[in-house]
Amino acid sequence: MNAPDARELLSTSRELLLDRLLAALPAHLHYDARMIASAMAIAGREIDQGERCAQLETDELGRLLASRGLAGLTAGDARALLAQFIRQGLYDQPDEQQRALLAALGAITRSRLAVSNPKVLAHAR
Repeated sequence: MNAPDARELLSTSRELLLDRLLAALPAHLHYDARMIASAMAIAGREIDQGERCAQLETDELGRLLASRGLAGLTAGDARALLAQFIRQGLYDQPDEQQRALLAALGAITRSRLAVSNPKVLAHAR
């Protein structure tokens, strides 16, 4: 017998909350219940897409920084260094490096939005 995995448990619990329990709750708790349901949906997408999202960020930041001879950093270190470079104005000129930065940040943002708020992506297309 196979037990449900974390994603299935979240999905089933979320459906139960929205389909059966929400109507039984007092009106002043509906917003709270919907917030919980939203968090459960985000957690489910994080389970499904989180590793891919993190890998995409690592790859994109790695490509950006490799062009400056700084490959192989952790995602956290790469993020911090890139933020420093941006503050220093290294990407202020409208050139290939700036286009690469904007493309990488766009890809990372879309990947994160696919987890946290996919409706935004649907409206952006």
